Amino acid sequence: MELFRALGALLDTPCSENRLLGHLLELGPVPDEPTHNDLFLFQLYPYASAFLGDDGRLGGEAQDRVAGFWRALGSDPPAEPDHLGTLLGGYAWLVEAQSEANGRPAEAWRDARHAFLWEHLLSWVLPFLTKLRQIAPPFYRGWADTLQAVLSRESALLGPPRRRPLALREAAPVPDPREANGDSFLGALLSPARSGLVLTRADLARAARDLGLGLRVGERAYILRSMLAQGPRPTLGWLAREAQDWARLHDRGGATAPEVADFWTQRATATGDLLADLGADLPDAPAFMESGR
Repeated sequence: MELFRALGALLDTPCSENRLLGHLLELGPVPDEPTHNDLFLFQLYPYASAFLGDDGRLGGEAQDRVAGFWRALGSDPPAEPDHLGTLLGGYAWLVEAQSEANGRPAEAWRDARHAFLWEHLLSWVLPFLTKLRQIAPPFYRGWADTLQAVLSRESALLGPPRRRPLALREAAPVPDPREANGDSFLGALLSPARSGLVLTRADLARAARDLGLGLRVGERAYILRSMLAQGPRPTLGWLAREAQDWARLHDRGGATAPEVADFWTQRATATGDLLADLGADLPDAPAFMESGR
């Protein structure tokens, strides 16, 4: 249980305590504060709602769902209930509560621990860790490997879920923008649970550079809309290839939690097919990207 708490604490702003924890876990030197902030405040948000929400933004129903778990246990929700550090600390608390109980209370705590693991951690953390390994310095890549190893151990110990986590069951796929509006299409693309993709600002900057497009400074939806306006065909093609890559990445990570990996693989595959079809139907593309259509 202390390992979960330590891993959660290492997501905080670097400090002397984090440096000690990093040393004890043999992860190497903790990155400086600017590196930490750029990674977790501007690129990859360590929040369940950023992965499971409808538009990739923080808060909303995805955050409320985590808060509701704590209310169901008779506890007040912590601040930022869906932050990964908070979730890891909460999971450690459940492990501890189970270990201190006996008989039916212990069984009840085990059930709560099982539900929390699948509903609020394994439902989204593996795509988060995959992207983290792509863009983070060595310290956080080692952190990701350690967390995935302990989550794999927990999933094997507690067993599979009875059914797919609720957030994944309720996540709608990316809508066809020829039948919906451009805003809902962009929002869904930036929601990992809806598109199967994890797109950071760094990814969009890479795409603009590779495609020779101008990069606008702003929110990801604004950047993506600008790229589609400048070069709809190459941008849709880049997004389709990115979706195909993510389908392979999700499938490769299925050993830890195959019960959710298949969802992520299928979702990325479906998004890639839609994007490829949109690219082939390019005459409609500029019209469907108009805001509010």
